Amino acid sequence: MKTIRTLLVAVSVLISQWSYGQNDSIPIYTVMYNQAPEGFNYPLIGFVNNAIGSHKGAQIGFINTNSGAFTGAQVGFVNTIGAYQNGLQVGFVNTTNGPVNGMQAGFINTSTDSVNGTQLGFINTQVHESTGLQAGFINTSTGKLNGAQLGFVNLNPKEVTGAQIGFVNTTGKLSTLQLGFVNYADSLKKGGLPIGFLSIVRKGGYQAIEVSYNELFPYNLSVKIGIPAFYTTFNGSFNPDFEDEFAVGAGLGSIISVGPVFFINPEAYYQYQVHAENNITRASFNIGANLSPRVQFVAGPSASWIWYADDYDVIDPAFSFYRERFDENDELIIGLNAALRIKLSK
Repeated sequence: MKTIRTLLVAVSVLISQWSYGQNDSIPIYTVMYNQAPEGFNYPLIGFVNNAIGSHKGAQIGFINTNSGAFTGAQVGFVNTIGAYQNGLQVGFVNTTNGPVNGMQAGFINTSTDSVNGTQLGFINTQVHESTGLQAGFINTSTGKLNGAQLGFVNLNPKEVTGAQIGFVNTTGKLSTLQLGFVNYADSLKKGGLPIGFLSIVRKGGYQAIEVSYNELFPYNLSVKIGIPAFYTTFNGSFNPDFEDEFAVGAGLGSIISVGPVFFINPEAYYQYQVHAENNITRASFNIGANLSPRVQFVAGPSASWIWYADDYDVIDPAFSFYRERFDENDELIIGLNAALRIKLSK
């Protein structure tokens, strides 16, 4: 009965406010609904808390709304601020229709302006420039990002001058670090560095197809993608003289320019013979030359460490400068490789 009486009182107060034109200058305090006019900077604690205009203090409830600027803390299931925020929002859904100069922590965090603080949640969205941190499963920043995005998917269509760290990272212009499994940037500025299993840069990146020869496999086809300073290579190899003819693998490489024509090209990659189950770890130190804007030639010494799954599946190279078998499973072979590349990027 006491609970019912309280609810009836709350409803009667709401009806009276509606009947008298909803006078925004009158504070209302009930268990279910609290209302504070502008300048009434006292905590609002209830099921629904509504602050008219700007407010300072605290709102603690299921639904918290503030039509103007807010300085303080909103703690509830749904929190809404109509202008800028200087403080904290903690809830399932947090929305600020202005700059965030504090923290939003919840399942969904949204700022229609800039974020100069922190967004922590499952989905974080900010519309304008960000100089803070977004940490969540999906982070979206539609303006320039001068801070950091940490999450599974990080999206920024304009420019990143901070950092994107996640499984999938995308941006318009990259001026700093992308670290993830898949990275995409429309263009690369000075200082931009994507590091990942697959990094795609549309303008300023490095994409090439390579055919090569080495002492282990006379026929090799590789796809290289990334940027000249750091790219990923995916390799397939064939030797008709081996019992297990095919090997596949992936690795890393870098192009270090020493002039308009020549460059140094270290590479390291891992290959696996599927049927024999042999593991090949290979490193090469190549010297390259730009034969034309699209064609490159590289050659240099290489070292291959082979781990044999079975003693009878031994790989016999076509030639070698040095070869040593350490035990029944491990062997080192020093050889040579040469390759011709066709650049797909400009």
